[in-house]
Amino acid sequence: MINGKRKVKRSRFIVLLGLCLGCQLLLAQGLTLDSCLQLARQNNPELRKAELGVKRAEQVKMQAMTKYFPQVQGMGFGFHALHPLVEVNTQDIAVDLQIGNAAVRDLLTTLYGNYGAALDLDRSMNLFQHGYMVGVTALQPVFMGGKVIAGNQLAKVGVEAAQVQADMTQRDQLEQVEQLYWLVYGLQQKQAIIDDATHLLDTIYHAVEAAVGAGLVLPSDLTQVLMKQDDIARKQIQLQSGQKLAQQALAIAIGLDTSEPILLAEQELETEELLPMQTYVQPVEHQLLALQLRAAQLERQMALADALPHLVVGANYSYSHWQADILKNGLGRPDGNGALFVMLNVPLTGWWETGHKLKEKQYAIEQARIDRQYLGEQLDLRTKQAYDQMIEAFALMQLQQRTLTHAQEAYEQTETNYHAGMATIMELLQAQTALTQAKADWTDSQIAYKVQTKRYKDLSGNSDIR
Repeated sequence: MINGKRKVKRSRFIVLLGLCLGCQLLLAQGLTLDSCLQLARQNNPELRKAELGVKRAEQVKMQAMTKYFPQVQGMGFGFHALHPLVEVNTQDIAVDLQIGNAAVRDLLTTLYGNYGAALDLDRSMNLFQHGYMVGVTALQPVFMGGKVIAGNQLAKVGVEAAQVQADMTQRDQLEQVEQLYWLVYGLQQKQAIIDDATHLLDTIYHAVEAAVGAGLVLPSDLTQVLMKQDDIARKQIQLQSGQKLAQQALAIAIGLDTSEPILLAEQELETEELLPMQTYVQPVEHQLLALQLRAAQLERQMALADALPHLVVGANYSYSHWQADILKNGLGRPDGNGALFVMLNVPLTGWWETGHKLKEKQYAIEQARIDRQYLGEQLDLRTKQAYDQMIEAFALMQLQQRTLTHAQEAYEQTETNYHAGMATIMELLQAQTALTQAKADWTDSQIAYKVQTKRYKDLSGNSDIR
């Protein structure tokens, strides 16, 4: 047995070690979007809370199921008094009879004197100094006004609502993780763009420095390059600060240590195609609104059940032993008894309160219906807006791609003209700045389209939950 426990502990240790090594390997190689989503499913606190919410609802459903079965209760009672609760001797009996008190007393005294010792009789009779009773009662509901059935249906609706809420939470949390991933990735790409710009400016600086030494250009041209380098350095500081905050936010969302930097795996942002309009599938919000309406209707049924007659059948069995000493060895004996019974409860004065309660529940049903229609229309409108925003993001991405192509061509032409003496250093720096900005905007436009596409899929009910 001990060896078995050791094997289990060793297996658990190996599994934990494997998970830790796997996580370290992911961090070393760089995180992908899929690995971030996988970590979020395992570590995100909101997802864990949603899962626990479903389990809680399932337990409530199991609680409601028990109302179909008999309710069994046990009972026990015992006592021991310092003195008998009832103590009567022969003289007390004669006095209480109040008929020939002296004659009866004398008769009892004579009888006890003649036969008491032989029969081992005690002069007094003691009752109820100690005793006990135990019993068990079973109650089976036959008709509770429909409350048991409605309660079970309401508990089932609660499980469905908890699962829908969990689906919504998973969808929203994974969407947030994806947004944070692309934010970190975009900043990482911009870091590469800044590094390229810094390297290009260093090349220009050395070329201009040589030209100034040769007397080909003015020293002010070198000053312009230095100012541009300072501007890039300021952007570098701001970018690093933004990267740190974005990485910490992503680390919290996927359950990693916020003190460690996050490295994303290198990948190429491919040119995206426009996503066609998806077949509209009812999103989970619509399902939740329908469940809220159903829950309000069931709550009204349960309120009505409180005002209807309740019929319960039951059985009881008890076992008791009460001390009643007349002889020295006592006459008390254990005894058991059972009974079957029917209980009908008719609330005669409950209709007044129930009438107001039913009206209150009916108003709640009407509110749920209004919410289902109004909020449903709002959800549909939000889905259409998400599609329009996706179309807009795609158009901006295509426009930004052309802008990047033009900026690249303009820089190459300006660089050629500068070396030929046909363009100033300021024109070259402006062309370089425009190219750097175009690269950053191109990255932002691609990420924006990815984010808008994912949002539209979620709202249209076509979310590909990974």
